[in-house]
Amino acid sequence: MPAVICAWCGARIGESPVEHSHGICPACDRQLRGVPDLSESELDALPFGVIVLSKEGTVLAYNRAESELAGRRPEEVLGRNFFTDVAPCTAVQGFQGEFRAFCAGEGASKTFRFTFRFPTGPVRVQILFLRKGAGASVAVRKL
Repeated sequence: MPAVICAWCGARIGESPVEHSHGICPACDRQLRGVPDLSESELDALPFGVIVLSKEGTVLAYNRAESELAGRRPEEVLGRNFFTDVAPCTAVQGFQGEFRAFCAGEGASKTFRFTFRFPTGPVRVQILFLRKGAGASVAVRKL
């Protein structure tokens, strides 16, 4: 049977009759569940990017790892709309559409892959949406 792979760390976590099955392993799940409740300094200590967005897409928090990956300082993006002002390449069904569906739904998380088109070249990432009160956290892991 094909392997089920952790969508975050890539570890094998089981088998499935369905090709290309993904989940989140227990270790990653424990680490990631706490992301929406972290302070600004705790977010900055994470080894992967985190962006906290309102339901409307306004950037509420932007950690150090994301700043380094995207090449943009937090003060350039905080308070701006992620989909129109910060990363217009995400204003597509495959990202913004997924975000809207996630915000409208009831699931605790949603994961998928996305390619950002940075001036330095394309960067493939693993995206994880997590609930944070009335908004959502977007965790980004470079592949």
